[in-house]
Amino acid sequence: MRRTVLLALLACVVGCAPLSAQLALTHANVVDVERGVVLTERTVLISGNRIVAVGAGVRVPAGARVQDARGKYVIPGLWDMHVHTSREGRALHFWPLFLAHGVTGVREMGSYLDSLQHWRAAARRPGSGAPRIVWSSPMLDGVPTSWVHGYGVPDAARARAAVDTMQRLGFDFLKVYERLSRDTYLAIAAESKRRGIPFAGHVPRAMTAMEASDAGQRSFEHITNALTLACTPRGAELLDAFAKARESLGPDADSTRGALGRLRSAVAAGPEEDACRPTFARMVANGTWLTPTLAVTHGQVPPDALVADPRLRFVPPALAARWRSGHAAARPEDVQFERRMEANAWRLVGMAHRAGVGILAGTDASDEAYVFAGSGVHDELALLVRAGLSPLDALRAATLNPARYLGAADSLGTVAPGRLADLVILDANPLADIRNITRIHAVVANGRLIDARERARLLAHAAAAAARAGTAPPARR
Repeated sequence: MRRTVLLALLACVVGCAPLSAQLALTHANVVDVERGVVLTERTVLISGNRIVAVGAGVRVPAGARVQDARGKYVIPGLWDMHVHTSREGRALHFWPLFLAHGVTGVREMGSYLDSLQHWRAAARRPGSGAPRIVWSSPMLDGVPTSWVHGYGVPDAARARAAVDTMQRLGFDFLKVYERLSRDTYLAIAAESKRRGIPFAGHVPRAMTAMEASDAGQRSFEHITNALTLACTPRGAELLDAFAKARESLGPDADSTRGALGRLRSAVAAGPEEDACRPTFARMVANGTWLTPTLAVTHGQVPPDALVADPRLRFVPPALAARWRSGHAAARPEDVQFERRMEANAWRLVGMAHRAGVGILAGTDASDEAYVFAGSGVHDELALLVRAGLSPLDALRAATLNPARYLGAADSLGTVAPGRLADLVILDANPLADIRNITRIHAVVANGRLIDARERARLLAHAAAAAARAGTAPPARR
């Protein structure tokens, strides 16, 4: 990852200056996410925004602020590796929700160009209250773009110009999207490699997952069509038959509908490990990561508890009404199909993990139905466990793995001397039950202690900001 990304991560962006010069967490159980063990009766000593000592015999300097962590569990700060904070003023209620729920870092995955520039500048101001943010370019897409805030790139020549523009504007990485042509995508990949700027995002429809991995795409976002087809026996063949029937006979022809039905049935039958294996092996060899965003799939067919979730107070009222309306209008047969697809997504993620593909925790926090900013990471970790990851591996997906992905494992992702002081203090052990990630006692963000009273203030601020917020209609073309 480029040096500019590391500089952004090291910047004082979380409320800027720590509240005290030194902070000591005493009698703590420290969760070592690298080794998968709990170190008991440890003192974590923080000076400024860095951890300076972790051990059983650490001396607490006179004048240090002491936080008794007896019976508590200290983990690294969490990361949400797929968010969209830079539209409709979402940052005003998203940022406090992230910090209150222990999400001390996020990867911003794109918006309007001017919105990204505005909120990036706002996040860098002292006292902004922003978490650490790694910034994507706008979505580089074909023409017309999939979304109104996409950045249309019609050909290879303009692809190279787009890479130049986005790098000059200071974005940390490029986001690629679904409608890019094959030549345009490959031009972006080649120019990105030449200039040393990473690219990530969706796998375009013109590419297979294996081809995108070979081209150097750093991560695949969501359970993409490309991955689903790669894991479906005869998936590419069935898709090709449907595309040819549609092109020659039209979308309403019996043959076209029959080809679509065969493709849909094959996909609904679920992924098969033998079919997945070549693509996953290539992803591992190329260092291509997967951000499944299982919370999005779960929110599309929400259980009753989610529809009545008290966290809806953190959602703009018009958006919450849209979510409820969509849920009420869902046809039973569609709900049944989506639930089958959700179970298939769990299976695919479990297969990817067993094959050695690196997993990143991300939620797509934006306006996706029943995906909640901040606490959505807790939901995502629980869903990763449901998909077959151990609690430790799920926790790594939000801590150690993001640090490794960002090339910042010497500064993030573990509770160790020299690391940035981004921590979550829990009331119970997350390795015993990943749902204990919700039992937050306090958060340390950039060396600043966010105790129960400050967390309550952040949550109240987020609820008030959400109540005032507007929301845009769906913007997909």
